[in-house]
Amino acid sequence: MRVWSALVAATGLLMACAVPAQAHAAADGPAVSVAPIGVVPPVFNGVCSPGVEFTASVTITADGPGTVTYQWDSLWQGQGGRLTFTEAGTKTVSGITRQYSGWGLRHQTITVTGTNQVKTSVPYTLGCIDPVPGGPQIQPAADYVGRCGSDVVHTVSAQITSPIAQTVRYRWVNYDGNPIPGAEGEREVVFTEPGAKSVTAPFQRVPIPGTNMGHGVKVQIVSPGTAQSANGQYYRTVCVSAEFTEMTRTAGNCRTGTPYKYVMNGYVESNAIGRMSYAWARYDSLEGAWVRDAWTPMSFVSYNSPGRQNVSRTWLSADGGSGVWRLEVLGTDGTVVSQSRPYSIPCVA
Repeated sequence: MRVWSALVAATGLLMACAVPAQAHAAADGPAVSVAPIGVVPPVFNGVCSPGVEFTASVTITADGPGTVTYQWDSLWQGQGGRLTFTEAGTKTVSGITRQYSGWGLRHQTITVTGTNQVKTSVPYTLGCIDPVPGGPQIQPAADYVGRCGSDVVHTVSAQITSPIAQTVRYRWVNYDGNPIPGAEGEREVVFTEPGAKSVTAPFQRVPIPGTNMGHGVKVQIVSPGTAQSANGQYYRTVCVSAEFTEMTRTAGNCRTGTPYKYVMNGYVESNAIGRMSYAWARYDSLEGAWVRDAWTPMSFVSYNSPGRQNVSRTWLSADGGSGVWRLEVLGTDGTVVSQSRPYSIPCVA
């Protein structure tokens, strides 16, 4: 009984010692409160594209000595930090951000942690008048295979949104900031009220200098502000041509009934990596229509682009008649055709 009593007494003593230690840990550090001071500037109206700096300030009050942490929301520089209080008191902290777009009332939030956790929000008003350009689109296709030249004109389009009535000046540029072919120079669109407007421009399909992989196009605002499309339109222009180099009769005799045999040679040329299909097509004067062979796929890859690939066709005919043959390449927007070469078979049925 004496041993058991001693154990119970020792256990009670240990528990009695643990309770004050836990109570001391819970009370370690100050309780805090936070109050907003304001944002400088409290209101901004104007062009925001260079970046408008806002500074928000609050006071943090601790009821005694200790360390306090604070955290601004993720958009602000100097997002967080620590304050050391040697006694009860109040300290001021600030956070800085740069805004590039937006309209209306906003709030900046800070979270402060001591033995408790508190939050407050500091309001400010942002009125960016910058027009916002949307991502462009190219019609009929961004990735184009076909005939090229200044007379091959497609369309690039986008939307521009303005928060106020104003005249917006803009231009079409590639990723390097240079004008795209066919859409050079500054343009303007007039907003009589806030809203969105579509803008379009002719876009010439010509070779892209210095690249085998494509380029991109954006809308660049000239005034007010200097915004660009957040998402540009990547595009490729693969210029192809078809050449029918020769057509040779190698056999044929009407009197003996030997079928007429023609061998046709040509080539397809591409200035960039691309996939396409080619076919030989014949126009028969008696039938009065083009008859095309099945399309044959071909590829230009890194080792043979830019370059050319030779193609050939052997044709047998025992019938009389005349017509022409040509070489065709199936493009994204129609076919590319070579010059035609005539044939004439004098046999009469």
